[in-house]
Amino acid sequence: MLNVNDASSPTASELSFNVVSINLFNFIEPPYAFYDFENIYSDKQWQKKCAWLSDFINQSQPDIIGFQEVFSPDALAKLTQSLGYEYFVALDEPEVISDYVYRSPVVAIASKYPIVDSVNVSPDPQWITQLGLADTFAFSRKPLRATIQLPVFGPCDCYVIHLKSKRSGVSRDDISESGLQGGPDFVARQVLGRWASSLQRGSESALLCHQMLMRRQQAQQPFMLMGDFNDTLGSELLAAFNNQLRVFRSDIEDPQLAKLGETSLMAELHQSSLYDSYELFIAATKCNATLAQDEFESASLLDDEPHAVRQATHYYGNTGSVLDYILVSSEFNPTQQQNLAHIIDYQTFDRHLVRPDYERDSDSTDHAPVMMRFSVRT
Repeated sequence: MLNVNDASSPTASELSFNVVSINLFNFIEPPYAFYDFENIYSDKQWQKKCAWLSDFINQSQPDIIGFQEVFSPDALAKLTQSLGYEYFVALDEPEVISDYVYRSPVVAIASKYPIVDSVNVSPDPQWITQLGLADTFAFSRKPLRATIQLPVFGPCDCYVIHLKSKRSGVSRDDISESGLQGGPDFVARQVLGRWASSLQRGSESALLCHQMLMRRQQAQQPFMLMGDFNDTLGSELLAAFNNQLRVFRSDIEDPQLAKLGETSLMAELHQSSLYDSYELFIAATKCNATLAQDEFESASLLDDEPHAVRQATHYYGNTGSVLDYILVSSEFNPTQQQNLAHIIDYQTFDRHLVRPDYERDSDSTDHAPVMMRFSVRT
């Protein structure tokens, strides 16, 4: 634990860090196109898109940024470097369809602090077979793990992901004849195609969780997982990430775990769990309010209004959903024994979605960036 009275103790700015996740929505530099030859930004559109991103970064001042939907990683690296981010990693490349047309955008990460290691995460072939998946199974977008050396806090494994979307995962190239025609054909293809996407997304989350736990066991380092999950965290398909452990004693085969009492067992298991940084922030806010009420012994001194409903990060028509998250390991949870930090703020930047200004926001993104701020325990 740090001695905050020591003359050499770190400053407040060295004890807290901002982490942002942002889906850039087809970040591709002209003359290249995304998905179709007609999807090419004009120079003015591209400049507006880059200006919007630069303004957001300058205003929010993140220390670490996880990006999704990156078609032009070199251009993004140049932009972030101009804003003071010396370190940038994008290990995968988008796929060329033909000529200047690309698909399969990649993820990337930028940091003000050294990225000492980075790798694209691949699923374990043994578990691919065990889950009954095709031998050719792969992540729809390769997850990125970057180990960042943070001052005071130390090394932290930062994962950036973009899980499979809910759009149909089956095209006419896959199945040319469904046995149906017209409306029935369309409905059947949508039902089966969306289920194929769900199977892919659920498998991605489970296989990624396995790889994260493997890394956790080897490196024994704090970690965070950020990105576009393309589903709500409470979805059964994302059970690997939503910290809803159901423990049956009969399932425990490890003799060391089996002999632990209930409290010790859950404490051990929670060391390998993921926590939603938003929920940790809300819990801390409520805890602080309770402490303040106890101190002043007057509820009138506190805001009795319930906390606002969580802001959506994406809209389909008028329906909003939270698809973008920043999850963290047990070191960020103050209720855990090996706690090293706590979440002190969480923001969703949705102005361009709920109150858009055409001149400012027309070429921004269809997702709301999310940012969490954590402070190192002293």
